[in-house]
Amino acid sequence: MRKYIFGITLLLLAGISAPAQETNAITTRFGALTLSDAGTLLFKGAPFKPTIEANNSLDLSKPFEIGAADVVLVTDNGGTSCPALYYLVTVTKSGAKVTPSFGTCSDLIKIKRNGDSISVSMPGYQGPSESKRAQSRAARERHVFIYRAGVVTENGKPVK
Repeated sequence: MRKYIFGITLLLLAGISAPAQETNAITTRFGALTLSDAGTLLFKGAPFKPTIEANNSLDLSKPFEIGAADVVLVTDNGGTSCPALYYLVTVTKSGAKVTPSFGTCSDLIKIKRNGDSISVSMPGYQGPSESKRAQSRAARERHVFIYRAGVVTENGKPVK
């Protein structure tokens, strides 16, 4: 079972143990984020530029209210080579903006809100085609991505 802290796929927060439900819409204070039938992320019915398309599926988190913005974590679920990558969408009265994708491919994340920032931490990841030693070494790594004012950084450097 996945261990998302705020993701739609986690139902452990309330002690609920149930299969993940696919949610294809999240309401923010400024409009809805939805998923098209083809798995494309939309804001008020229009796709983002560049387009955010699901590998296998997209999950939308509950919005974080940070000042005059709502911030939504989008999980792009993949396969065994790269189980998940992430985006953060900042929604304001003037529109919505998405960060570049980020992550190590791990789907084991911890999310923490700290004032006007959000941290997303996860272990490193090496897929099943890599050696057990490489997988073990990657699993011991700790990666922390910090979102602040629409920008995601890792080790102080913007993610591109």
